[in-house]
Amino acid sequence: MKVLTFLGTGRYEPVTYVWRDERGERSYTSHLFPEAVARIFKPEKVLVFVTPQAKTHEHFQVLSQQLGDLLQPVDIPEGKSEAELWEIFDHVAASVEENDAVLLDITHAFRSIPMIVFAVAAYLRRTKSVTIERIIYGAYEARENGKAPIFDLTPLLDLLDWLNGAEFFLQRSDATLLADRLRSIHQQAWKTQASSDLPKQLKSVAKKLENLSQALHLAHPRDVMHFADELKSKLKETTSEVQRWAKPFAVILEQVRSEVARFAYDEPERLDRENCQKQLMIIEHLVEKGLLVQAILLAREWVVSWVILQKGDFDWLNRDHRQEVEKALGAAGQRVQQNPAEVPVWFEKLPKSDDVAELWSQISQLRNDLAHCGMSRHAVDVKRIKQEDAKEILQQLKELIKSVQ
Repeated sequence: MKVLTFLGTGRYEPVTYVWRDERGERSYTSHLFPEAVARIFKPEKVLVFVTPQAKTHEHFQVLSQQLGDLLQPVDIPEGKSEAELWEIFDHVAASVEENDAVLLDITHAFRSIPMIVFAVAAYLRRTKSVTIERIIYGAYEARENGKAPIFDLTPLLDLLDWLNGAEFFLQRSDATLLADRLRSIHQQAWKTQASSDLPKQLKSVAKKLENLSQALHLAHPRDVMHFADELKSKLKETTSEVQRWAKPFAVILEQVRSEVARFAYDEPERLDRENCQKQLMIIEHLVEKGLLVQAILLAREWVVSWVILQKGDFDWLNRDHRQEVEKALGAAGQRVQQNPAEVPVWFEKLPKSDDVAELWSQISQLRNDLAHCGMSRHAVDVKRIKQEDAKEILQQLKELIKSVQ
């Protein structure tokens, strides 16, 4: 493990720094916190970032004598301009290799450097797969009876991951990051805590979130309804556990639960008005999240299901029956475009059959442009495929649902 620490030129007084974790209490007395860090956490290397002024100061000379070969100085500028702040960022980031384990110490960091440290930590985890063991602060000002606690600030970095996870899920219905955080919290608690109140459901919630997310991105409405129904109940059961072990998730729990409840249906295999309504909600959700390919693909299948529900004697999940309906819709769409086509009598008797035929033609054209990835000389320019097109189709689907009893 590497320690990344900072050293200034201020007046540092000796104090006994105390670290407490699941392994007990460890302490070391020094006026230079980087020395205490080295003795308490026993890293393989201590990288101390110093400005030109700090490097010539007595503090650095003493620290060099105390730590010897363990210490590796890294020169940084004073940080008096935006350019110098970015230079500090670059130096800190460059000092860490792929897959390193790192402990970050901000105790003697000056001005805005602690903010840079948090930014670097988030950057390194994303780009170099670095493990941030801890972010610590030796709280000299909180000393009592000559002892100063060492604060663990790592949860603040974890909060960034929670925020990213929440944004991914709420903005794009991608639960990957949220699920990873929940699973990590669950596993870490069982590995490090000795308690009778360990989490029991967080891993299960993570898995169900991933299932729902995948179903949405694959535009599988029956799975979406099924997984949402399961997750709705599970989120209610685990409220107290989430409050205890995953507080950042607890903050958005009600919003997640509300979003999930929109899609939940306990009979997803049954085609009825409520099923169609739930599918419309899923299509609307996909449009809102910018998942236009999924929205249009599902809209096309929704029209087929609507026709089957109106006809009344087809199995909506039978491939042959769906193909027969698609053939009828295709013929009706051709006729709308003034092309000769033979439309089945049963289709012409449906309510709003002309509207459905016109809508089918519109959806089919957009669906083909999306599904064939523009591989045609006459493909619609990508800049013309807009969210508004999907929203217009969605409004027409909402008009159709009004005719379903």
